[in-house]
Amino acid sequence: MDSSVRLIHIAPELPPVVGGVADYTAVLSRRLVEVSEGAVRPVLVHAGEGKAHDIDVEFPVTDLSGQCSADVLAATIEKLANEAEEQVVVLLEYSGYGYSKRGAPLWLARGLDRVCGEEGFPLVTMFHELYATGPPWTSAFWYSFMQRHVGAKLARLSAEVIANRESAVPWLANRGRIRKGAVHVQPVFSNVGEPKGLPICDQRVPYIVVFGGGGRKLRVYEEHGQTLQRLISHHGFDRIIDLGPPANTEKRGEAWIEFCGTLPAEEISRRLLTASLGVISYPATRLGKSGAAAAFASHGIPFILFNEDGTLANTYPYVEGKHFFRGGDVEGDEANFSMKQIKEMSEAIRTLYQNQLHSSYAAQCVLNCFDSLPHSSSVE
Repeated sequence: MDSSVRLIHIAPELPPVVGGVADYTAVLSRRLVEVSEGAVRPVLVHAGEGKAHDIDVEFPVTDLSGQCSADVLAATIEKLANEAEEQVVVLLEYSGYGYSKRGAPLWLARGLDRVCGEEGFPLVTMFHELYATGPPWTSAFWYSFMQRHVGAKLARLSAEVIANRESAVPWLANRGRIRKGAVHVQPVFSNVGEPKGLPICDQRVPYIVVFGGGGRKLRVYEEHGQTLQRLISHHGFDRIIDLGPPANTEKRGEAWIEFCGTLPAEEISRRLLTASLGVISYPATRLGKSGAAAAFASHGIPFILFNEDGTLANTYPYVEGKHFFRGGDVEGDEANFSMKQIKEMSEAIRTLYQNQLHSSYAAQCVLNCFDSLPHSSSVE
């Protein structure tokens, strides 16, 4: 970077909250400092709807949690900016439901509108989510229009936009500034560790990891339980390790499933380091935003994808047959998981992670956005 930057990094949650955006914000801030060799000086703004109790990060924090006020947010950004001697950049981690119960934080867009844009401090927005969809009997259906409105407004306010998946690009590109170039795509990195070295394939244990939120794991067990049993009985895997919030207490009677519950990131990483195969249920076109897929990749674990999309048209950055198995291909007795195949996929998915997904790579993507920004101006 040519000059130092005072980074006002806004997030809906921060550690010790265990969650994708919280961990993402903390790790990305740290990597930005490292990759920029200290040129980036972050101050974090906790602006989520939920009240924070204890915030545990290594940077200065301004806690606005629970206030959800455009006036307070704008005043806070102005104060932090006016205290800075270097260029000011606002970086927003956007996931609508983190800032608003219904996922449509109008207050956030209004507050940023006062201090960002053409004449104010440059805004870079990382879109973790766009908007929700659902059938008419769900709240997602009724609030989807407002969620789209807020997302579009933030895209127009932003000097640079980053998405975590290619499927989000057309929607964002049609709503950002006309003068702005293509939307940057940077899939999420692992929030449970990025080990520098991995055991060779022969040292891994033939167990499978089911990882993720309780709802998605429940789908795995309810819709694909027989497939999991077949992997144990026919294909040489000795057990399932279940990591994360419980999906279904009734499944605790299965002798071949070891339920570990919610564990510290270090313990999750330790268990992933020796696993041979992963399993997730997730929409294929959104794989770039899957923290579980990123965790598998960082630990060199190919995975089985039970697709919630109904299509495998675009699974960027992961490639079927190279980084993951399609669920439909493993549901019969003819499924073949040779150690040679798993070893090749393990090496491929680890290489993908190191070259495209690592948090240092993500930080460089953000720094490249900063280099494209005009110098910030003061707000009167």
